[in-house]
Amino acid sequence: MMTNVFEYGTTTFGYATCDKLGDGRGYTCGLVGFTTGTNDALAVVAEYNKIKPNSELAKFIPELTRISKLDWSSSGRDDTSKLGGFTDAWKKVSCSDPDFRAVQDKVADQMYLIPGLQLGEAAGISTNLGKAIILCRSD
Repeated sequence: MMTNVFEYGTTTFGYATCDKLGDGRGYTCGLVGFTTGTNDALAVVAEYNKIKPNSELAKFIPELTRISKLDWSSSGRDDTSKLGGFTDAWKKVSCSDPDFRAVQDKVADQMYLIPGLQLGEAAGISTNLGKAIILCRSD
């Protein structure tokens, strides 16, 4: 929920949110602010494609993959010019398919929640505030 406050200014989970925030990471989308420029939006779309291979999002996998192969310092990671219709497709699928929302939960847990909690545990962090700080910094 903290991520929603910082990314979107609301405590409501933003599964269907998908906008260009001007932060150099392309489109910021969904539950934890998955981005097209940092590979986690690709992870969500690819995971969803496993269960719904003909979804409206499948056609974006080649471009998301191309972006994911760019050097981390490349300004091309912010480029959304070849992702026409991506935001509308993300929003539509988020609103119409609970499986896509479940995939967002799964990827967020795998990429951020579980590793963040493991990192905190390894560092001896046991308070809820300490865990919240680690989780907020790991996504």
